[in-house]
Amino acid sequence: MITINEYKQSEMIFMTMESMVPKESLFRKIDRMIDFTFIYDEVKDYYSENIGRPSIDPVVLFKLVFIQTLDGIKSMRKTCEKIKVDAEYRWFLGIPFGEGTPHFSTFSKNYERRFKETDVFENIFLNIVNQAIDYGLVGGEVFYTDSTHKKANANKNKHNEVIVESIKKRRKWLEKEINEERLKNGRKPFEYKDEVETKTIKQSPTDPESGYYHRNLKEKGYMYLDHRTVDDKCNIIVDCHITKGNVHDSQPFIERIEYIKDKFDFTIKAVGLDSGYQSLDIKKYLIDEEIKGVIGYRRFGTKESRLFKKEFKYDLENDRYIHKKTGEVIQYTGLIDRNGYKKYTNLEKDIELRRHIKEAWTEQFNQIRLSKEGKEIYARRKETVERSFADSKQNHGYRYAMIRGLKRNQHNTWLICAAQNMKNIALKTTKNQNKQKNKGKTTNTPLFLV
Repeated sequence: MITINEYKQSEMIFMTMESMVPKESLFRKIDRMIDFTFIYDEVKDYYSENIGRPSIDPVVLFKLVFIQTLDGIKSMRKTCEKIKVDAEYRWFLGIPFGEGTPHFSTFSKNYERRFKETDVFENIFLNIVNQAIDYGLVGGEVFYTDSTHKKANANKNKHNEVIVESIKKRRKWLEKEINEERLKNGRKPFEYKDEVETKTIKQSPTDPESGYYHRNLKEKGYMYLDHRTVDDKCNIIVDCHITKGNVHDSQPFIERIEYIKDKFDFTIKAVGLDSGYQSLDIKKYLIDEEIKGVIGYRRFGTKESRLFKKEFKYDLENDRYIHKKTGEVIQYTGLIDRNGYKKYTNLEKDIELRRHIKEAWTEQFNQIRLSKEGKEIYARRKETVERSFADSKQNHGYRYAMIRGLKRNQHNTWLICAAQNMKNIALKTTKNQNKQKNKGKTTNTPLFLV
């Protein structure tokens, strides 16, 4: 029997917003678990007490961004259109039907007039992380760091060529060790000095603060990079640092780990990193700080040179190489180049090998990676930081930077990651609470049915 609905759009109904919002709504869980009142203290200095028109509630202002992020809505304009008719959004904002909702330009105007040069966004992010810590969702010992690109709002086919000059980064501690090695072998030390590097880069005329990103097997274009660190326990994001797209993954790592230690007073015991973080500076830092670094394998040199070197075993005690099959000895010549590579030769067989003065570090980190604990830590990367990025891009509109400028993208990223942490807190805490409620409950169902 066919059913034909009658026209009922103009029918008047009486119900509360509370009854319209599903009990299992994510926004209900977030509202129950997250304390937003701290925002008032963060922003009160940027409002006048008795001058001007009444402002929109600051908590409502930031919740607009959280709604946009949590539901992956592409723009603030579209978000504000949906808020007008969506009971769940109105309930979360505390705006009943019959009252007006914010205009889509409200947030951007407040950003420009009040918050642009402040640390409000960073403090909101840090406060949410601290709430996660209070809920017991952060272990504070094992962390995972990686970076992902976000497409800038700029045409990749249009560019200006800009000449940039920079002073090449020096490792003075390594230069000192190289010269000590040369003096030990009766050779004149190298004279190191600052070198100016000049190169031509592509710069977007639309968003000059983005960087041109080009890597093998990846899309080229103007990008921003999010250098993100997450905690091992429940995947809470503890840092999200935005740079231009042409900055190498490993460059901000040490600075960001120090930032995390400073803000949260963590005692970091281990970090899981991909092969892009195989740099001498990072290895030195991890060794000095007694942090177990599990770093992905990276190939150095050509395939032929690697295969040839595998035929020899390094004799640490006598600083020489010995052929594994023939026993031929390759002696250290006492020569070391200005980059730190020591030269080993066997003149009779015309064999030459090179070994970096800090190659023992590479061997040390390889042993850590191949250990049982190292394998377990490295395997967790795909479940932690990689999953965090996937969630951002798939569910929270993170593939594209809808705004321009490095600082504004950083501010926006703090709010996006704060929202992602809120979701994590709400879901994990609710799940734990439900487990506690169900724990100890018994049923009358028999174990065996005859």
